[in-house]
Amino acid sequence: MLRKLSAALLALAALAFITPNAQAQEFWGQGAKSWGAGVQLSIPTGNLSDFGGIGFGAFGKFQYGLTQEWMLTGSIGYDFWTSKDQGYGVSSKASAVPLLVGAKYNLGKQVTPGFYGFAEVGLYFASYTAAGNVFGIPVSATTSETKAVLCPGVGYQFQNFDVSAKYVINSDISNFAISVAYQLPIK
Repeated sequence: MLRKLSAALLALAALAFITPNAQAQEFWGQGAKSWGAGVQLSIPTGNLSDFGGIGFGAFGKFQYGLTQEWMLTGSIGYDFWTSKDQGYGVSSKASAVPLLVGAKYNLGKQVTPGFYGFAEVGLYFASYTAAGNVFGIPVSATTSETKAVLCPGVGYQFQNFDVSAKYVINSDISNFAISVAYQLPIK
C-alpha cells in the first residue's frame, strides 16, 4: 500500500508540471468549482493510538465557491493505520473510509496564495483487525463501525496546491492529519 501511495504522490507531482497553474479567481469566488486528489499522513490519538500505528491515506475532493471568502467542500477517501504490536504474538491495525462535507473560510481575504480555516463533518466507516498466533494456531478477528466525526483545521493554498492540517474528533477514531492535494478548476 505504501508503494501505491508513493506512486500517487509521484503522479500528483508530475501532474503539477504538465498542467498550467490556475489563476486565483478560479478557486475562490461565487460559483467557482474545483476538484482534486491528495495524500495524507496521520498520527492516531485517543483509542485509535492503542490499536494502530502511523497512518496513510488518499482522497478526492470537490469544492464550490459561495463567495470570495466561503467555499463548500466534499471529500471521500481511504485511510489505513499500520500494524501495532499488542504483545503475545498479536498485532492490530485499522482502516477507514471517510465521507466528509465542510466549509472553508479565506482568512486573508485574498485569493491564492493564502491561508484558510475549515471545518468538516461526516462519517468514518472504520474497520479494525487483530491477528496473531495463539499456541501456534493462527487467529484473527475483524470488526467494523460507523463513527460521526468533526474535523477542524487550517490550510494554505498556493495556485493548484493545497496543504492542510486537521484534527479528527471522535474518541474511537481520532487522529491528527496533514495532507497535500492538487486541485484543478472546473470550467
